[in-house]
Amino acid sequence: MILYRWQGSSSNFGDELNTILWPRLLPDFFDGDPAIRFLGIGSVLDQRHSSQPIKLVAGSGYGGYDGKPQLDENWIIHWVRGPRTAAALGLPIALGLGDPAVLVPPALGLEAAAGQDIGFMPHFESAAWGAWQQAADRAGVRLIDPRGAPLAILQAIGACKLLLSEALHGVIIADALRVPWIATRPLARVHRPKWCDWADTMAVRPRFRSLPASTLFEWAATSQLSLFHATRSWLGRRELYLKQMSPERLVTRAGHALWLASHAEPQLSTATALDRCQSRMLDAVHTLRTNPLRGRSAFVPRPGVPGSSALLASAVSSASTVRSASDQCTPAIVLASER
Repeated sequence: MILYRWQGSSSNFGDELNTILWPRLLPDFFDGDPAIRFLGIGSVLDQRHSSQPIKLVAGSGYGGYDGKPQLDENWIIHWVRGPRTAAALGLPIALGLGDPAVLVPPALGLEAAAGQDIGFMPHFESAAWGAWQQAADRAGVRLIDPRGAPLAILQAIGACKLLLSEALHGVIIADALRVPWIATRPLARVHRPKWCDWADTMAVRPRFRSLPASTLFEWAATSQLSLFHATRSWLGRRELYLKQMSPERLVTRAGHALWLASHAEPQLSTATALDRCQSRMLDAVHTLRTNPLRGRSAFVPRPGVPGSSALLASAVSSASTVRSASDQCTPAIVLASER
């Protein structure tokens, strides 16, 4: 079995957590055999996988980055990231146990250090496209770069008294460490739906703060400017605005917005919700460890599968629907097993 994780042009904290968590929870589990592909943390449940290997799913999510996978006998679902992923793929809602990153602090024996830092973690794309180090300096907060070494990032989050994060896994880790957090709305709309998927499992509704782009390149990339760059009339209408957006002005504006966000009311899930989420996933990990291929055919989706409410299924029936409804997470969905 191989441990799969999404890999882009730079390292990304959330995806790299796979390399830390699973060897701890499942020692001697991965032997490099590509016949079985293990899918853990990340929005990786889509069509990017070959049909031949067996895909063993432990907490992955559907993010709308690609088409939905065609689940068949080669997909073994132990659990998925949340009820929205479950509904999108036609699986029982009760399989939406949570994001495995919630297990990282207890698996590594990590505790918050009761530090005094106010940290800010941008999305890894924002970190690459923007000028968030300069903006963070202006806001008086500590930048935590999601492209860094994951163990160092875990330590940095634990040293914060408050974390602001555009990266979902920054908030997930902070919440699991009991570090109060403030969610900042991802600049790229495509990254927003997965927040609600996780939030449902923690019975929390993120109160997003908005931050502007800190560079023109970041603004163009996240506002889908590339779709219109060939339209001369559109650029003509935006010419004055673009000229006014000097690099210094953009950074100053972003820094001020970040400072304002750092004074918002922070959030935490309840200790009960966190314990419930972790306990359910640890039970699933035990099953995974003792019998990884259990239920190969039982979790192949069927029409009218129990627990997939028509309302929720229609809300996430397509990537476009998910994205259009994702700017604010609707109230947390109650798992079927809790009704």
